[in-house]
Amino acid sequence: MATPTPTSGTAASSLGLREQHKRRTRRAITAAAMALFFERGFDTKEDLFFDEVHPLRDALVEAVRRCPSGTSLMLALREQVLFQLTAGRTAAEADEVTRFHAAVVDSPDLQRREQHLQLLRRQALTDALAGALDADAPFLTPELAAAQYLAAEAVIGAELRTRLLGGQPLPDALADLQPVTAGVF
Repeated sequence: MATPTPTSGTAASSLGLREQHKRRTRRAITAAAMALFFERGFDTKEDLFFDEVHPLRDALVEAVRRCPSGTSLMLALREQVLFQLTAGRTAAEADEVTRFHAAVVDSPDLQRREQHLQLLRRQALTDALAGALDADAPFLTPELAAAQYLAAEAVIGAELRTRLLGGQPLPDALADLQPVTAGVF
């Protein structure tokens, strides 16, 4: 018997079954890898540890590209900050978010890799902003706007790490950071 295909009106059709399966598989692999990293270390496994950076970078770029003309790019970027810092994790996955941030704090190798990845993210964001910034604002170059976003994200990320490593539950930390994020942007 053939498996029914979702109709265009279903939630499944927004991603497609194959994409949903790929995402579930990626999350399962990431969860297994994270368990191994926490158990056995990760000194030479930085790329796998940060495997979600590319999809997150793509989400950041898409936020800029999807921003309708006349709508604030800063608002679109502000809405990305906490998603980027938690890799889209929910409260049910809070322990994984906390352990990830703790691992970065505890590893100079991961910190160096994170800095390198920020340079790659800055270039991708610069490219996206180049097509989206208003030509009437020459003082705000794409490079400057990308660097400003990433600097704000880094400051908010440091505060999130401090709160999580201090024992604050992720949902509470995110709620407390909402006004901070709004103020920064």
